[in-house]
Amino acid sequence: MIKKILFVDDEEGIVDAAKTALEVYGYEVKTAYSGPECLKKLEGVDLVILDIKMPGMDGIETLKEIKKRKPQLPVVMITAYATVDTAIEAMKQGATDYIRKPFDIEELEKGILAAIEDVKFRKVEDEYTEDCFEKFRKSIKNARGICVTREFDNVPDEGVILISLEEDLKPRSLDKIKEDIEATIEPGDVLLLTNLEYLLKENEMDEVRGFLEWLNKKILANNGKLILSANLKNIDEETREMLQNMIADIHLGLFSASISNYLRRQIISILSDGRKQSFTKLAQKLNIEDNPKLSFHLKKLKDEGVLEQDDEKRYFLSRTGKEIASFIANIKKDKLKNGGEMLWMPFK
Repeated sequence: MIKKILFVDDEEGIVDAAKTALEVYGYEVKTAYSGPECLKKLEGVDLVILDIKMPGMDGIETLKEIKKRKPQLPVVMITAYATVDTAIEAMKQGATDYIRKPFDIEELEKGILAAIEDVKFRKVEDEYTEDCFEKFRKSIKNARGICVTREFDNVPDEGVILISLEEDLKPRSLDKIKEDIEATIEPGDVLLLTNLEYLLKENEMDEVRGFLEWLNKKILANNGKLILSANLKNIDEETREMLQNMIADIHLGLFSASISNYLRRQIISILSDGRKQSFTKLAQKLNIEDNPKLSFHLKKLKDEGVLEQDDEKRYFLSRTGKEIASFIANIKKDKLKNGGEMLWMPFK
């Protein structure tokens, strides 16, 4: 929850008015009048509202420095109409949103609510209790299966391709496992990788993370499904937490760019009913008059393969977009059970 806001602008009148208005809404407000002063006051802050055009260290420079020090801290930019392009650049640098001057308290509140939504989405974590081999067995009824494991006795015998995690009674190198997967994988495959905790015996956490990120992208590129599992009983509490956090990060990494902004999530949700929408219709449904902002997010979603357009330039969700829409819907229902192409199914 956002409680403490740092409001930064070089115009004293704007700062005083915003502080008073935000305090009426129950927020604790700190103020700063320059980039350097802002950086000194970041401790304990839940949100920064930052003017782009300031003398000396401007808003973009200040934003970059904030993101170096506190990458997860949400920042809403304030811009005059003439600096909209700069505001779009700020969003590329990690700003949550931007609002235009002159603004009213309702616009400020919308920016704050957007930041709150983003914080919620960053905290999503996924766990499963269903047996991974049973899930794998169900998934390969209409697809080819690849199982990367050291538990061969548990693998269903319906023509599954086996890749061993073990060689000479110790974990195989990640490079060798990658070579086997590269040589085997085909479009639409279901891949089960078990015993993640075993890989940590001979590899650093960052090496395993890199391997899983590569595997995740490989499966996504082949329109397949990835099921990951670990036996959490075999590892200490610290390693268990690191492993779960790593999986959560990679899981969300599938869709992070697409769901990282509230407006993109709204666009995806609107299009999730399967209807095609023109730019004008989307703007009406979103109640947005800022065409450059909407154009920016539509382009991002299209570049990421989430949206497509027909001959009439109407927008609709791609296959990946539909999966993301389902993912978002599950988060909202607090029933997250899969992330499109990857399932995390640890044994506890």
